[in-house]
Amino acid sequence: MIEYFKVVAEGESLPAVGKNHVLLWTDNWDDWFTYSTQYIVFVFDDNAVRHRIGNVKIGQFGMKSDQRRPTLPGKFDQIGDEFFSLGQDDEYYDNLNKLGPDVRDRVLQGLGDIALDADRCLRAMDEKVTGVSLLRSVTRSTVEGQFRRLATGGARLNEFRFIYTAPPTRNSRVDQISLSFEVEPESMPPTNIHVLIGRNGVGKTHMLNNMSRALIDKEPDESKVGIFECVTDDKSSFANLVSVTFSAFDPFEPLPNRRDRLDGLPCAYVGLKRPGKTKSGSPLPPKTPEKLSEEFGASVLVCSQGARLSRWRRALQMLETDPIFRALDVATLADDTQTEKEIRFAARRLFGKLSSGHKIVLLTITRLVETVEERTLVLLDEPEAHLHPPLLSAFVRSLSDLLVNRNGVAIIATHSPVVVQEVPKSCVWKIRRSGHVVAAERPDIETFGENVGILTREIFGLEVTDAGFHRLLRESVQSSDTLAQALKKFDGELGGEARALIRALVLNRGEKQ
Repeated sequence: MIEYFKVVAEGESLPAVGKNHVLLWTDNWDDWFTYSTQYIVFVFDDNAVRHRIGNVKIGQFGMKSDQRRPTLPGKFDQIGDEFFSLGQDDEYYDNLNKLGPDVRDRVLQGLGDIALDADRCLRAMDEKVTGVSLLRSVTRSTVEGQFRRLATGGARLNEFRFIYTAPPTRNSRVDQISLSFEVEPESMPPTNIHVLIGRNGVGKTHMLNNMSRALIDKEPDESKVGIFECVTDDKSSFANLVSVTFSAFDPFEPLPNRRDRLDGLPCAYVGLKRPGKTKSGSPLPPKTPEKLSEEFGASVLVCSQGARLSRWRRALQMLETDPIFRALDVATLADDTQTEKEIRFAARRLFGKLSSGHKIVLLTITRLVETVEERTLVLLDEPEAHLHPPLLSAFVRSLSDLLVNRNGVAIIATHSPVVVQEVPKSCVWKIRRSGHVVAAERPDIETFGENVGILTREIFGLEVTDAGFHRLLRESVQSSDTLAQALKKFDGELGGEARALIRALVLNRGEKQ
């Protein structure tokens, strides 16, 4: 554990050996002939190994007009409240993360880091030295976004660019469809969730299954599963795959829970099915409610340890827009005063009290916190099947937040405009099918935060007016002589949109009101 901090003066040689301390090597970097606040940080660990962390700038509250440097003591255990510091790039925080949370927190707290300490950051923003020196090469939004995430153990974000090319259809005259996906770090709205949307039967589930096989099979058959390729450098390729589906009618074999990287891409499955087959070769029966409860208890136990605990708490807090989750205060399950046996028992007892929809969303988000590592791809099939719209929206936002923290990406197959409403149109593919011909296209309108009714028409087009209440209204107008007759048939039980549609249908027919 770090015992102290020591300042090495400019021009002095850097000690080659040491143990359990931090050196601040004074740099002569000059900011606009006004300040020289930069130091190079080195950490000597408990094995006497020296680690170069990177550049940090240190300011002081109330610096005098002719004061170029903070008046740091030569040696200290904790920097005084009159000082504050800021790493000068994301690599500084990333290098500290590589040394583990204990060393990272000790160094950042010991130096009064303003990416970590929001209150100190707010005070520091009023100081001239902050604007002229500490923020010379860094923006405030970067400090409060990327640096703060890294300072609390979040992953360093990569840009992802990848393409999935589907296998050829039976009609060889039609080109294979290619779906491109791009994730831009720090974008707003976030671009780490992508959506495949279309009516039932267009092949969304089949496409997700092919994507997973193209990724995890050692020698994938491109003619059957297609091609999945990253078009950026190796750092943005995926290191882990998680598949989530709770459909009772999913015909595909679930992914094996593969952990050994020598066997290929690590992967995990979250859902109702059990991997493997019976002796006769038929699929194993689905998991029982008792088995799902047991799975939840085991996952809670994993999430109650280390850095996962804070991620799990945050994920659950984002679900607390739902009154059931808010009332249950589920995160108390991970109270570190409980034994492993007590945590499992409490988790299973709470799980048994929930509705099926709440069980699925709670199990899913908990298992995702457990399994999502840095550079994970998550494939979700129709999460809306068990969730009402507000809970579905909360789940998507919670998932997005988790993926940003872990530098991951999700692809969701859905037929719900509520999911589309949570992402920009650059992250949406509309899938259409006519016979054996499949096509994919982007929406024509911006989708993030758009009205669900407008999105429904944009995605499903004429199918909307040929089904449901639209069809009933059209039949009513066709069998009525006047607008009044058509309206009267519904005995005043029409919503505003329905009344407007009847008027439009009558006018289009050329009737006089």
